[in-house]
Amino acid sequence: MYKVVAYGRVSTKKEEQQTSIENQKLMFENYVKQQGWNLSKIYMDKSSGTKAKRKELEKLIEDIKNQAFEVLIVKDLSRLARNGELSLQIGNLLLEKNIYLVSLDGMVNTMEGNSEMLGLLSWIYQKESESLSHRIKSAKEIAAINGKYTGSLPPYGYNLVKGNLIKREDNTPDIVKEIFNDYMKGVGIDTIAAKLTLRGVPTPAQITGKSNAGTDWVGSTVKNILKNPHYTGALVQKRTTSISVVSTKRRVISKKEQIVVESTHEEIISRSLFEAVQEQMKLRKKNLTAPKAHLFTNVVFCADCGKGMWFRSNQSKCPTKNRYICGGYARKGKRGCSSSHSIKEIKLKEALINGIESFIEMIDCNVLSNQFKKKLQSSIQKSTKDLKKIDSKIAINQQRRINYVQMLADSEDIDKELVKMALKRAEQELRELTNKRKLLKTSSQQSHVDLEDLEKCFRKYIYSDKVLPEFIHRFVSRIEVREDEMANIYYNFRDPKLQQEVS
Repeated sequence: MYKVVAYGRVSTKKEEQQTSIENQKLMFENYVKQQGWNLSKIYMDKSSGTKAKRKELEKLIEDIKNQAFEVLIVKDLSRLARNGELSLQIGNLLLEKNIYLVSLDGMVNTMEGNSEMLGLLSWIYQKESESLSHRIKSAKEIAAINGKYTGSLPPYGYNLVKGNLIKREDNTPDIVKEIFNDYMKGVGIDTIAAKLTLRGVPTPAQITGKSNAGTDWVGSTVKNILKNPHYTGALVQKRTTSISVVSTKRRVISKKEQIVVESTHEEIISRSLFEAVQEQMKLRKKNLTAPKAHLFTNVVFCADCGKGMWFRSNQSKCPTKNRYICGGYARKGKRGCSSSHSIKEIKLKEALINGIESFIEMIDCNVLSNQFKKKLQSSIQKSTKDLKKIDSKIAINQQRRINYVQMLADSEDIDKELVKMALKRAEQELRELTNKRKLLKTSSQQSHVDLEDLEKCFRKYIYSDKVLPEFIHRFVSRIEVREDEMANIYYNFRDPKLQQEVS
């Protein structure tokens, strides 16, 4: 008796598709019963037939490769794949592994030898999918021209009612306004996301009721809201399109080809604010910090406008006079920011070193010292034991060498060549042991480290030109410079209060 499996698929995860799933299962069970077979497994996907990445389909293909069954049943070939290339790949794999394919519509049954139908049907189903895709796109374009929203999910802050965007009556529109206003104040995308998460603000996925909705806001979600023109009360659709029915990749449509219909719904954000945010995003994308990496590159920001500070070297080439100035002011003058917010690099560096010293003082040095001493003592004890073992081996080797020399001098009946070889080997071992003892002795002597010297070496190391920049970019979250040339240093530690004022 054949080992039989079945593969079924529905196009979406909507509740109405559940009936189709049950019907397919019933069809498989009835057919198998009529043939007198046993159905060992049913693979069932909820996804488009043009896509190769389907969880159950991938399991099925893996089982085909392992010849885990002998007969595969499908409702029709389109359930297996509407992608011509994928259908042929699966068909060829089935033939290679001597597994039969039976479609319940009677079009394919390789048990009867009509495998040649696979290629023709694959091509037909893909063309049918392409035609369906074209019809859907055309219908969406007509709806878009008539001012109807064609997306499946409404933007955050709106409900979707019969193709119309209706402003929600909860606090989500206010959240959208807050996101735009915060960004214009210089708050970063990730910072906005973190703030919303900490406040427990529901995410867009939670609002739309997605089953796998996360509770954390992420930068990409905030960015998508900031780039969505629908918040201005206009519908801007056909912005991207799929490359083909067999690909998930999308192509960006030029602005000339996009469908724009003004005043279709109530705005949440004014047109002027939206355009200002788009301009800000372009500027920030260009990275307004200095083009050449300096000590505080990508770390120091203007406290008022949020722009990155630009490094400015002194014309006299005096390092102590190098400064950072607001990128917005450097680019647009007072139209970009109220002042240059200039601050000397040496001032920031000295403040940072003082901050590091403060953190070092917070550490319980006695505890660290005791731990270090324990490890040091343990290392010394181990070295002492190893030295005793080597001394013992050297003594044995030296005695062995003396014996070999004596044998050569006193006896005439032995094989002198063999003794010479043994003597040579013993001398080589002695040299190796002696060298090993020297290294171990040196290491043991160096273990007696002065902790004060160690602390000095640590400070010299961390404040070196190579290590300090790495420390800054690893442990300093942000430095904000105010107009009065004062600054706040924010560290990347768990305690949000760990910040330092620079005066």
